[in-house]
Amino acid sequence: MKLITCSVSCLAWLADCDQCLAFRGWPREVITFSLRTTLNASSCNFLKIALMLGLVAILITGCIRDPDKEYGGKGEFLSIGAHFPKKLDDIVYRVGVQNYILKPLDPSNVIAAVKARAVNPESSQVILSIDERASILRDVGGVEFSPFEPGQRAVETTESVHERNLFGVHLWGQHNLTMGFEVSGWFFFEVPESTEFASFVWEDVESVSVHYPGVLMGIENQ
Repeated sequence: MKLITCSVSCLAWLADCDQCLAFRGWPREVITFSLRTTLNASSCNFLKIALMLGLVAILITGCIRDPDKEYGGKGEFLSIGAHFPKKLDDIVYRVGVQNYILKPLDPSNVIAAVKARAVNPESSQVILSIDERASILRDVGGVEFSPFEPGQRAVETTESVHERNLFGVHLWGQHNLTMGFEVSGWFFFEVPESTEFASFVWEDVESVSVHYPGVLMGIENQ
């Protein structure tokens, strides 16, 4: 039986092994290690298949566990994107040098924060008037929640803002979108803590629904 020496390296991705042709030309990485062992041709083929399957599994897992996926819907004039709601006890954000806090009016409720955007892909101009009627958050039972205006509930605070002032940009007010432009920011809804979300619905200019898949997967918390 013909024996060969196969070099396994994260730098070369098995490029040193003449029998592992599928790995030739793979990009070199920063981290490196080398294992030299004596293998027959069939063993090298098995190793090649195992490593390729492992790589595919890692890539698939990474896609499934993406915690900040944006879901979308398209209407006649607007394309709408919305992330899955984040449930929080309060929201702290900064405007200039002053910090503000938002809390539910009912202490038993939480705030559902939705990062959303509206895009004008084709029309020459779309005028948005974003207020408490501009969007809806719907639960799995069909109950609908409207957003509240942050400025009406904001209270000055010395508490620290969320990371990098995460919730500092609010999607509210008048916006004039010319073709190819978008506006984005956060909507805030007061909801019962046990709420399971089914969809986000944009209601300004036209109605565009964004459905959340796998609503029983659980709620993404901050």
